[in-house]
Amino acid sequence: MSSSKRIVLTTAYKRPVLAYLEDSDPVRIRAVGDEPCYPIGTVVMARVKKMMPSSGACFVDIGDDTDYFLQIPADVSSLHFADEKQHSKVKPEDIIMVQVSNEAVKLKSPCVTGRISIHSRHLVIEEGRGVSFSSKIGQNDRRNIILPENISTYSSKYHIIVRTESKDVDDPAVFTEELVRLSEIYEHIISRSGTALVGNVLYHTPGYLESTLLDWLKYGCDEIVTDMVQYRQLLTEISEVREVAFRFYEDELLPLGKLYKLETCVDECLSRKVYLKNGAFLVIEQGETLTAIDVNSGHNIRGNKEETSFEINMNAADEILRQLRLRNISGMILIDYINMRSAEHVTELIRKTSSVLKNDDVLCRFIDTTGLGLFEITRKRVFKSFKEQWKGSD
Repeated sequence: MSSSKRIVLTTAYKRPVLAYLEDSDPVRIRAVGDEPCYPIGTVVMARVKKMMPSSGACFVDIGDDTDYFLQIPADVSSLHFADEKQHSKVKPEDIIMVQVSNEAVKLKSPCVTGRISIHSRHLVIEEGRGVSFSSKIGQNDRRNIILPENISTYSSKYHIIVRTESKDVDDPAVFTEELVRLSEIYEHIISRSGTALVGNVLYHTPGYLESTLLDWLKYGCDEIVTDMVQYRQLLTEISEVREVAFRFYEDELLPLGKLYKLETCVDECLSRKVYLKNGAFLVIEQGETLTAIDVNSGHNIRGNKEETSFEINMNAADEILRQLRLRNISGMILIDYINMRSAEHVTELIRKTSSVLKNDDVLCRFIDTTGLGLFEITRKRVFKSFKEQWKGSD
């Protein structure tokens, strides 16, 4: 039986929050605050400020008094310089076209890249050649996707990435329309890079709220609901384009945030402790450089200690993935499961942890176990964690 899915935009503790719910349970949540000057995906002209020779990188200025980190590619010719000349290296005061790729996270500066990519609902085009598929599209699904006959016309000019949502497309004309539009946008950006000044935006992307909502729609959505008048028009337009039901909630006796217990969800995301159904609990410590997760039995060890510890650890693995996604925790993560003596149980726990991480919609990998038996995993940095979002909206 399939679960109901909805996206809710409302308030919790008098602050706007966006939540994705499955069967009324929040599985993703974002704090909606001030929009950044340059959202992720924005293409803008930048001036090189400071070189970092030891790391092959530099910091650039794009006009908002913030230093953005740029990893310089091995082949500098792939960068688009404002003077449209051939450059053998990057040096201070060079003006380069860049695209915002990451927000500032913890102690890390926001990042830009010189590899420009433009995406639509089903496709991405970027510099390069050929066609590739999202890693989340299996081999069987890839064979069933019918790309347009003239795909080579575009793949000989650009690298085309077929996105996950393409699995549901049964008319290749949909791809053709997107390719035409994306290629026009891309060429327009490139043509402007030779005359633009530092801080000139060559390509605008949707704001944080809109881009998050559009991204979540790919997981399926039965309806979008809000009780906030100021967002009614935006959500109505998005729901019409994506053919998703929209509902404006007007029950003053039971606020929308209370109906879906979003304040409880906020409390959970900000709490160190997360209790499991079997009485055990997790302790989550989000630091500046890494996150530590401790699995605690909560004195729930009864009968065979080894078997009980194994059962608690296996249940904890599922909850850990839920918490990573809900809190949007990224970077290095260390998990301290309850100690087990059985090598077979440890191997099974490694298999379980690796398996659940593959279900994450953000790239998440099991790396190894340390000498002390800690599980080391990494999760790609995309947006700030919920804790940082909430703190930033104070």
